[in-house]
Amino acid sequence: MLQRRFIHLYLIHSLYNSLSMKAKISTKLILLFFLVCCSWSQVRAQAAKFGKIDEAELTMRTYEKDTSAAAVILSDYGYTHFNLINELQVVTERHIRIKILKKSGYDWANITVPYYQHGSTRDRVGSIKGFTYNLENGKVQKEKLDSKTVFDEQRSEYWYMKKFTMPNVKEGSVIDVSYVITSDRVYNMREWEFQSTIPTVWSEYRARIPQYFDYKFQMQGYHPLHKSDNQKQSGNEMINNSYVWAMKDVPALKEEKYITSLSDYQSKIEFELQQVNIPGRGTEVMTGSWSKVTDDLLGDHSFGIQLNRSGFFKEDLAAISAKYKEPEQQMQAIFELVKSRMKWNEKYGIYTSNPIRKAYDLRQGSAAEINLLLTSMLLEAGLDAGPVLVSTREHGRVITSYSPMLNKFNYVIAHVQVGGKEYLLDATDPLLPVGMLPFRCLNGNGRLIKKADQRWVELTATTSLTKLFNATITINEQGELTGTGHESAGGYRALYLRKTILEEGESKYAERITKEIGDFKMSKPEIKNLRDINNALDIIYNISASGSGQANHIIYLNPMLGQAEKENPFKLNERLYPVDFGTPIDETYICRFTIPAGYELDEVPKSLVVNLPEKGGRFMYVVQQEGNSLQVMSKVNISRPVFFAPEYAYLKEFYNQIIAKQAEQIVLKRIAAN
Repeated sequence: MLQRRFIHLYLIHSLYNSLSMKAKISTKLILLFFLVCCSWSQVRAQAAKFGKIDEAELTMRTYEKDTSAAAVILSDYGYTHFNLINELQVVTERHIRIKILKKSGYDWANITVPYYQHGSTRDRVGSIKGFTYNLENGKVQKEKLDSKTVFDEQRSEYWYMKKFTMPNVKEGSVIDVSYVITSDRVYNMREWEFQSTIPTVWSEYRARIPQYFDYKFQMQGYHPLHKSDNQKQSGNEMINNSYVWAMKDVPALKEEKYITSLSDYQSKIEFELQQVNIPGRGTEVMTGSWSKVTDDLLGDHSFGIQLNRSGFFKEDLAAISAKYKEPEQQMQAIFELVKSRMKWNEKYGIYTSNPIRKAYDLRQGSAAEINLLLTSMLLEAGLDAGPVLVSTREHGRVITSYSPMLNKFNYVIAHVQVGGKEYLLDATDPLLPVGMLPFRCLNGNGRLIKKADQRWVELTATTSLTKLFNATITINEQGELTGTGHESAGGYRALYLRKTILEEGESKYAERITKEIGDFKMSKPEIKNLRDINNALDIIYNISASGSGQANHIIYLNPMLGQAEKENPFKLNERLYPVDFGTPIDETYICRFTIPAGYELDEVPKSLVVNLPEKGGRFMYVVQQEGNSLQVMSKVNISRPVFFAPEYAYLKEFYNQIIAKQAEQIVLKRIAAN
């Protein structure tokens, strides 16, 4: 805040001097200067006028470029300028117009404007105006937003939402909304999102930035700019850089399987203040270094200072040190202690809301409180440990080439080096073994916060999603199947199953699984190693299925026993953003069938091997017969978690081949009598 006011005073002072003559400043020039500054707020883009609705917008019934759209953004205009008069502030004006096409699009009449408040630094949302337009009996009906229906809601410690719902919304309505955000945070100009989860006909953003502010622009997304322009505008010694960016016919950003956050792929522009060029004072660099950020965090009472709070757990550490002498054993014991004692309250964030001592006493806390407690205990035990800042998959990926921005992170884990090995630990989940991160944290890179070891660390899976299914089945002459199945789950498959079974209960889980495997019945399930997280989770059960009869003395057999891939997760013909599985995948299915006496194979699937390019994965399907025994093996291996857009077609076809092959039947027929 003080720095912002300092820059503000020097800018006003320098501008004042630049308008002066060598002797005295002309009063007329001073007045002209202030009039010029005040006129900035009057600058507008050539945009759709608020309150002026075109009849075609009201009569529109579908959006031709995407007939499935429930609503469409007809226009979205933003304009940002700076207020240098009363106080250094950045002002953003927005005018958005939305067409409601279907009832499922009514949610778009619920408007939410996020804003920031922390101490004396805050955003202010004002000048809220809104109208709903409907065409009834050939006449335009207009209903105004009631300001009394606008309310505020706190979303997190420093973030709030201004919320309101547009009145009288129906299928065919057009809503017109405008508002102004005035912010003290000149270092964090708001990003502009050109793309949304519904189509956008036109999105345009303009910014008029004084020459003294040097911003870096970061474009993201896959839709091209329709317009991009930059001009210098000068007058009365004041030079402004005027920018305009626009996109046309932007498709809806649609949720797909195997992605991180939709915001990672959204077409938008972000701004970062690099430096301020103060006349007569030189250049002041505004982008922080990681070294400075690390120092600040380590000195923060809600972060680094907590690492030095160790007196309350010394007895726990003494007991561990007495029992375990090897550093790796001590690390394991401390990790298990924190996991067993603490319960995560599902809260994210990089700062503690309570001291770790209080969280320890309450036996619950946020991710930051639990994992900073873990880090503190590791440090007190003499281990080389430090906290790591993380952005979870839902929060979005961190771009390591950008300057430090702490709002890009929302989670904390622990890092420790023992015996030449590095471990990443998260004590929020009792089902996580040492070195295994929760799936939500598998998201690119995290930042290690240590004075002597400042660097990025990879947040990659140290294990796969592993499933091994073995079955032994006997087929009788009526085509009835009886036998046993045994699934052995490891890695992230075991983590998922353990969570599911513990939440549902073993009986409900067994009941649900029985329904999911279709024509096959599962009975007498036995679950082993449910809480033994260092070993594979085993589920053993009996399998049975009624026969297909003896019509024409033929038996039809689906050899995958309900374990087949049923649907290709990749629907689009073309995908612009990467496929991110999060972990490697290794699924193996082996079933041994005993063929009834007097029957032989009539039709059997051919063996198949399909490889993904660049050793990205492999599918093997092999059928082997030996006497009256038949073995079917299906193996799917995805060896790397991320595939990029040019590889999408291969991946989609890979799954097409899997689904087609696993759907093939085996046909048995009675051996003809001699």
